[in-house]
Amino acid sequence: MMKRYFSMNHIEFRRLAVSLGAVLTGVVVFLLTLAVGAYLEAAPVYDDTLRLHIRAASDSAEDQALKLLVRDRMTGMTAELTEGAEDAEQAADMMHDNLDKVCEEAEAVLLENGCDAEVTATVEKEYFNTRSYETFDGNLTMPAGEYTALVVTIGEGKGHNWWCVLYPSLCLPAATEEEQSEALSLYTESEQHLVLGEYRFKFWLLEAAARLGAWLEGETLHEK
Repeated sequence: MMKRYFSMNHIEFRRLAVSLGAVLTGVVVFLLTLAVGAYLEAAPVYDDTLRLHIRAASDSAEDQALKLLVRDRMTGMTAELTEGAEDAEQAADMMHDNLDKVCEEAEAVLLENGCDAEVTATVEKEYFNTRSYETFDGNLTMPAGEYTALVVTIGEGKGHNWWCVLYPSLCLPAATEEEQSEALSLYTESEQHLVLGEYRFKFWLLEAAARLGAWLEGETLHEK
């Protein structure tokens, strides 16, 4: 009787383990399906967006203040340099052709404020976390993922960063409602539905996917 008791418990345990394994497998498959769906929805936004990323030299109060001064010059300048761009790829090409000018203008701002730090600028792919911005149409939420960005690095670039949406032109905090609406209209209706929607579970999935993608490629997910 004792042997039969333990034998039956062992069988029940195996059945329970199989059942739990099936449930966990189902949950993983379900989450992966949602993640793939979320990525497919967000992919056009990645392709149709050019980010502006400014890296401060350090986290000192002085370097953070200089970063904001460079930001003020860059937002207006980049809007002018990408005027007439028909898509994000063309805007990126325009910025790539003017990298020297970007560095010169940023360094001029620094010199005007007593800093002789070197500035470098590149157009490259970077991973960003989820970030929301206030607009007249509501909160604009850029899903986490890999974007093309104009990266402006001041000095060693070890301080807290600042970034925005360079194309469509949503970097200007003083932009009018009409200007913001015109910029947002460059996104398709489905893209607008995504970026102007409420923070949803799919944004969490995209953030998790972005973290994994950055880790696999040995990159950093920019979130500060």
